[in-house]
Amino acid sequence: MWVVPRARRPRLSPIARIEDVPGAGELSYALRERRWEKLFDVNTCKEILIGAKEKESGLLNLLRDLVAIPSPSGQEGQVAERLAQEMRSLGFDEVFSDKLGNVAGRIGQGKTVVLYDAHMDTVGVADPSQWGHDPYQGRLADDIFYGLGAGDDKGPLSAMVYGGGLLKALGLSGDFSLYVVGSVGEENCEGLAIGSFLAETGLRPDFVIIGEASQLKLMRGHKGRALIKVTVPGRSAHASAPHLADNPIYKLLPLVEKVARQDGSFPNHPFLGPGTAAVTSIHCPSPSLNTIPGESSFYIDRRLTLGETRQGVLKELAGLLTGSEARAQIVPFADKSYTGIEMVGEEFFPPWVLATDHPLVEKARQAWRLLFGGEPTVTKWDFSTDGTHTMGRAGIPTLGFGPGDPQYAHSPLDQVPMAELVQASQFFALLPLLLAE
Repeated sequence: MWVVPRARRPRLSPIARIEDVPGAGELSYALRERRWEKLFDVNTCKEILIGAKEKESGLLNLLRDLVAIPSPSGQEGQVAERLAQEMRSLGFDEVFSDKLGNVAGRIGQGKTVVLYDAHMDTVGVADPSQWGHDPYQGRLADDIFYGLGAGDDKGPLSAMVYGGGLLKALGLSGDFSLYVVGSVGEENCEGLAIGSFLAETGLRPDFVIIGEASQLKLMRGHKGRALIKVTVPGRSAHASAPHLADNPIYKLLPLVEKVARQDGSFPNHPFLGPGTAAVTSIHCPSPSLNTIPGESSFYIDRRLTLGETRQGVLKELAGLLTGSEARAQIVPFADKSYTGIEMVGEEFFPPWVLATDHPLVEKARQAWRLLFGGEPTVTKWDFSTDGTHTMGRAGIPTLGFGPGDPQYAHSPLDQVPMAELVQASQFFALLPLLLAE
């Protein structure tokens, strides 16, 4: 049971009824029926609901500022500075950065270590004219905020920061240490930066929450992925003398067909579904269009279900290429962070699933019920996140949650509803208290 001395709680603006706070239906019922009386501090939940609504303008201002700062992968420095500034102004106990430029804020120094992770980088803008507004200034219309990164991933990140800010503003404490991390480079190589942060700090969280758009659903897993390059050798010649060439394009096509015929042959998981493979790009480098290339290659996006491993993928590739001269590799990754540090890895990201009855899922369900009423939807993401490292590699219990609909990510409709943004901040404030019980 977590108890906060009444004297430590700041005064809040009066609201006539708790029913006037969005999402307070179940709490209101609890107040009437007293059926949760022994399970939680009613006043604390009430103050979180009201306090988050009162801080909505500050939350929106932070999100608007973060969206206004371009932050493609490798250029997140100014967003990190703005994030650190907000954490300090909200009273975080400690704010620091690591060598890659991940920025972190800590609240509390208790036994239960909880880590919130959301990435600071975004994809680029291919055609600004498709947006209908400046993607970096954003716009608020019908209580929805639109802008590059609004839902992916600056909205969830802002909600996490303000969830921590609520804990400080309301004087809520418990036997927990909460770390809120704005991570770098996720759009290029998910999991690499948060893995580096954990290794450098020596932190071993008990629980991790990945902040990504989920429409406030609880996400307990997703498939992994591998990016594979298949290279087919040949011999170049002028197109007027094709008999002098060994055309690698002709040798490539049967391999592409074999990938297409693989569909349906991959392992299946009852929750994540089957593995898949798709050819996403073909490259035939040549000095001119009337020159037969000396080499061709194609890329496979291989989605991995639970139980599939790196060794298994490599064995599968060996079988695919039997009888050909082609060679395959899992694509290596190398880039620099905005701090100038080399980031090195490979494009292999393990799948992960958290058991439906895991204590992290149960506490997240409880937080949802207390704040919003009813039962949350517990499901999975269709895309990959930093959870590939935290649980896929490191085995740390991980759950995903955030405001916004993921269907709008990487599109000119990138957006987040303000109501969900506020509700997410309430959830992020309450969860550490429950996890530390």
